[in-house]
Amino acid sequence: MTTHRRFLALAALATGLTGCQQKMAEQPAPRPYDVASQGVFAFDQSARPLQPGTVFRGQRSADDPMLAWLTPQGKAPKVNPDWKKAVDPNGEVVPTAGTPTDVGNFVNEFPFEMTETELKRGQQRFNVFCAECHGAAGNGWGKIVERGFLRPPSYHQDPQDKAFDWSTTGQPSTELKQGFSRGFFRYGVKVPLDQVPVGYIYQVITWGFGGMPEHASQIPPEDRWRITAYIRALQLSQGADVTTLPVDAKKLLESGGKSKAETKKDDKGHH
Repeated sequence: MTTHRRFLALAALATGLTGCQQKMAEQPAPRPYDVASQGVFAFDQSARPLQPGTVFRGQRSADDPMLAWLTPQGKAPKVNPDWKKAVDPNGEVVPTAGTPTDVGNFVNEFPFEMTETELKRGQQRFNVFCAECHGAAGNGWGKIVERGFLRPPSYHQDPQDKAFDWSTTGQPSTELKQGFSRGFFRYGVKVPLDQVPVGYIYQVITWGFGGMPEHASQIPPEDRWRITAYIRALQLSQGADVTTLPVDAKKLLESGGKSKAETKKDDKGHH
């Protein structure tokens, strides 16, 4: 076969192959499901539309109390006029539901009673999902942060009011005091984290914030509320007035958190 004939044969073969090429070879290849175009075979397809009202197993309705962390005001929030005039004079910011423009946007009550059992569950879940970044004491110095991850804000204010928050550059902020909410601060509201509504803490756990990922896919709503309650208890414990503590708690504090047996053991070791 001459070179010319070989070339013609290869050209014909290539033309034939393009005619039977699979459509999947062309990527991306979106082919939306179209019931009308499928005719009588529409309901034999695996991708047929769900029936109205279909929910997945375990899905909660929108009015479930466990998911009600926003007030009516929070579902249609408005920004501070002074902040908007200084930061957004052209009106480009349109706050959506859950935007922390005001503490009144969030509920400040739990959907169920927080007993000691609930708080202990919250502590256990906090230690699993939160302490690695926020630290066991909630001061923002978790093990992940020690290894280079962005430091979250401390849950606690500096008693002397001298410490500042740490910015994304890893340096102290010059505007936001330690223990204040970064979310509210973005909208011109300065509020300590130990004073933000519990609904806001629940929202941050649910949606995430900044370098913190969402946890809704990992933590069920009940446990998110328990973690929220434990964070609030943790804040109260760090700022508690020692004179108001029960006698046993005072002794435990004076011993550095050690029990009587541990204290006696240490005393014997020193002798």
